[in-house]
Amino acid sequence: MSMLQAPIKKLPKEIGGLESLLVLDLNYTKITKLPTSIGKLKQLEILGVIGTAIRELPIAIWMLKNLKVLNVGYCENMEGEIPSEIQGLSFLRGLQLSKSKIRRLPTTMNKLSHRQQLCLDQCYELEQLPKLPVSLKELKFSPILLWTALDLSYLSNLVDLHIKYNTPWFPEFRQGAPNIKWIEGLYCLEKLTLVIGDVKLPRINLATLSCLRILEITCVRLQSLKGLPSSLEELTLRHVKSPMKRSLFSNLKNLSRLWFYHSQLRKVEFDDVLGQQLEKLRMLGFHEDKLLRRLTISGLEGLQQFSTRSCPALMEIRGVEKLESLEVLSIDECSFLERLPALSKLKKLRVLSLGGLPPEGLPDLSMFKELRHLSLTGFPREKSLDLHIPDTCLVHFELFLGTYKAWKDACRNGAGDIFNRL
Repeated sequence: MSMLQAPIKKLPKEIGGLESLLVLDLNYTKITKLPTSIGKLKQLEILGVIGTAIRELPIAIWMLKNLKVLNVGYCENMEGEIPSEIQGLSFLRGLQLSKSKIRRLPTTMNKLSHRQQLCLDQCYELEQLPKLPVSLKELKFSPILLWTALDLSYLSNLVDLHIKYNTPWFPEFRQGAPNIKWIEGLYCLEKLTLVIGDVKLPRINLATLSCLRILEITCVRLQSLKGLPSSLEELTLRHVKSPMKRSLFSNLKNLSRLWFYHSQLRKVEFDDVLGQQLEKLRMLGFHEDKLLRRLTISGLEGLQQFSTRSCPALMEIRGVEKLESLEVLSIDECSFLERLPALSKLKKLRVLSLGGLPPEGLPDLSMFKELRHLSLTGFPREKSLDLHIPDTCLVHFELFLGTYKAWKDACRNGAGDIFNRL
């Protein structure tokens, strides 16, 4: 039964009569309290009250012996502690308590031997984590807990660990180094998110995580990363301040996607040596680096997608003209970048997105025979009628989205305010 976003404020006590009900979806309703009769739904497997104003869960919920998923995330009025009776939900697999004000979890949590998912992200009132069931495969929690006596290395089945802040960082939680050494022992981990603002992490050796495929990490000092596993396929580095060294990438023979966010690097160079190390790299992006002035990517011969956004000091991108495998090129909000080099070798380019580049800096588009999508932001309307691109190419000019032929027809026919088209 789904009542998603319904204006209902109260459940009738007769709800307990639906003894065969398997799913009860009350997400984003105006409900503030659940009736005790909900405990009669003996067959219920999924209960969702995400985004409601409930303050607590009735004791009757712990009588739902067949419950497998309990979603209580984004209930910002919920506070206090989860009672020990939760151990009665012996078949519970997923528990979401994200963005609530709960302060404690019971010590009986480890008795939920079927549980695979626990979401506690943005639970900033939570004081500590109790012993958790080793059956867990996915775990999310706030970085604040890294400043407690935390050791989760016993979670031998954990596949996805997500530790990330979503609010302005408070100075009082920066005293000393975060406790992350135990992560090295999570040998089954496939995905790790460890983002803690611009906090300097202690040295950690992630080369021990031989199953790790996706890593997103705060890395103010690249020296903090003592080692990375060769299994890594996607790497996102945040808040990098120290220069890159080849040794960081020497073992990443399977890396295909590399992203930088909020770095403070003035110059980055992917030369031939790095290119050989990253021979499988297909996607590269630099986003929101306020200091980046020069970028060299000539060594990345196999690159298929390159993007840079909100790098206002960027003046030069060297080597992009040599990337014959490039299919997607996106440059946006790089106000100092006035011109791109000749791109005649980019025969495979299918998607081109340029924001803020002056008309005289636009490359000759007639050479891109495979172009399927063109996006130009801040480009003069009168200069957009003679771009020498296929009529079937999908174009995005300001608020217009459609084929290039439709754009030209609308402009030449003066058909109303075309900029209101979506």
